Amino acid sequence: MPAREYEVFTILQHWKPCREILPPEVLLDSREPLFPLFAHLYQQAKQTYALLPKRKNGEDPFLHPINVVLFFKKAKLHDPLTSCVGLIHDIIEEKVDLFRKAQQVPLTDEGRALLDEEEKRIFAAFTQELQAFCDAHGFPPTVPEQILATLQLLTRHKRHFYYTSISSIFTCTDALLKERAIQVKLADRIHNVLTIENFDEHGRLYQCFKNLFILNNAKQYLLQHLLELVGKNTSPDHFTATEKLFNKCCKATYEAFLTLCHSCAAKGIQDLRSLLQLAFKKYAFETAGLWEVTEIRESEVHPLRLFQGVVRKYDARLHQEWEQYEAAMAQEKAFCRKFFADYTFSDEQLQALLDYKDAYSLKEVVAKLLYDPQYVLGGFLCSELSPQGRIPLTGEI
Repeated sequence: MPAREYEVFTILQHWKPCREILPPEVLLDSREPLFPLFAHLYQQAKQTYALLPKRKNGEDPFLHPINVVLFFKKAKLHDPLTSCVGLIHDIIEEKVDLFRKAQQVPLTDEGRALLDEEEKRIFAAFTQELQAFCDAHGFPPTVPEQILATLQLLTRHKRHFYYTSISSIFTCTDALLKERAIQVKLADRIHNVLTIENFDEHGRLYQCFKNLFILNNAKQYLLQHLLELVGKNTSPDHFTATEKLFNKCCKATYEAFLTLCHSCAAKGIQDLRSLLQLAFKKYAFETAGLWEVTEIRESEVHPLRLFQGVVRKYDARLHQEWEQYEAAMAQEKAFCRKFFADYTFSDEQLQALLDYKDAYSLKEVVAKLLYDPQYVLGGFLCSELSPQGRIPLTGEI
């Protein structure tokens, strides 16, 4: 019998991605009444992903839904409907993207309208096929209804900002539907951030930043709906499945930021690590810091200035507002060139320095989300977005 210490390690250890295509019976018990439906959706997803290019790291794209469902199993989430949705959570978006590529549809207003119509057609065809399969196998109407409702909630429409798409999950009024969608989204982002090894530093920061908005709102959800568990000395093996997925997503994101810190430091900025870290601590202790979405104070000459506006900078990148993003990067680089003049850093080293401080500060936010029971990042919640689905552009939250 394993020691209790080892049992706790198996609970707390970080999850790793699966690198092989697992058969459906490994992902879901074949004795489960809904297994025929799961196996059917498995084949549908497999056929769709076979049309897609390999992932950025060279792996089979079908590994993504495989890992999502596998994470449900690791979280001890025993809901076959959620497992079914996990297999197909991206299938509508992927089919729309295949159509867009084949037809070379531009992302203009007219192009987005065309893609919206194609999405409706694809969803209608998928609905018809799913309902026919369920009818033929005697599944109650609630089965396809719940799968389709969750899939609709998870599908990002081309006309929507990223935040708007995510917000629709957290503002859903159906409690069961909302939690299922949150669980799928957390598992989705765990796998995405665990497989960014072939991205450059900028790409890794961007992928991790996308996790931050989801984690922040998931924490708010946990505070609102699981208050009797959050913040208490509950044994980790008694966490709910949603808490486990939240915790593992936090840890995967933290690890990705930490790995990024190491790779940036190796570019010749090792001597400045403690200076940057202490500048962040000063910022966090003396101001709202990254605990709120803040503006840059142009008159600040202490390196704590480098931690102002980090969220806003990546918000601009998220929405492909390259002029704003590049302007923020240029301001930071100009400050560092003056402040660290003695080092005569190359442009590559200055960029590594900026990437290091971003990764370091954002990983600290993730750690606070994970371990501070009542903490959420103010100004970065669904309820605080503008009517256009954006974080406010001016003024401190």
